[in-house]
Amino acid sequence: MTNHSTERDLRIERVLAYLVAISIALAVLSFVAVVVATAVGQTVFDYGAWPVVITMPYFALPLGVVFIITLLVLNGRRRQREYRNGHN
Repeated sequence: MTNHSTERDLRIERVLAYLVAISIALAVLSFVAVVVATAVGQTVFDYGAWPVVITMPYFALPLGVVFIITLLVLNGRRRQREYRNGHN
């Protein structure tokens, strides 16, 4: 395997890792925002940014899981390729 393709694979894995972190962090932050807003007396979440904040975990968490699975598959395939090339 050439060094260029290894660098490209590592870059893709790094981007996927950041996407995992960002999507899960967004979901957790939106959940915390709703909990804090409810604790301080907010009862109406029908206007402004609240509909987006409330629905964020429904999309961000499954997307984060898809990114994790994709990252694991790509990482496993890269390691398998490296193992085969190193032991031939």
